[in-house]
Amino acid sequence: MYGNGLDMRGHVDSTFKSKIEGGIWLIRKEGDYSGPGGVWQETETEREELKRVNVQPGKWREINLLVGEGGVALISDFRTVHINDGKTYLMPDESGEYTDQLEFSDGVVMRRWRVMTADNRPWRNFCRAVVQVIREPVT
Repeated sequence: MYGNGLDMRGHVDSTFKSKIEGGIWLIRKEGDYSGPGGVWQETETEREELKRVNVQPGKWREINLLVGEGGVALISDFRTVHINDGKTYLMPDESGEYTDQLEFSDGVVMRRWRVMTADNRPWRNFCRAVVQVIREPVT
């Protein structure tokens, strides 16, 4: 244990766990180019259901920082996700390759969400991420 001993493991208990129909899934992806001058080919390497997750609407201030004042994103396109299981940490989508994705329902249909920003603190068993919807329904 580090620092002052604050540990978030298990903080998202049954009271705070989001009960989303279809569950919340973590999808890890990898990819490579298909030969010289080839096309980027992505494959799903891992799919895991997350149990201790809290999903909330995105905050306007955070969205404004991510997309700017003149952005065309809707506030409903963003969610804030807290994962406190002590083993799951997310990598933000910085290269446009959608490395880590989450899959959960937006209330209408199951959708995939890309990680825009993540605050991972393994020494506190804490992961907080802002995710944005990928506008393609999951089949």
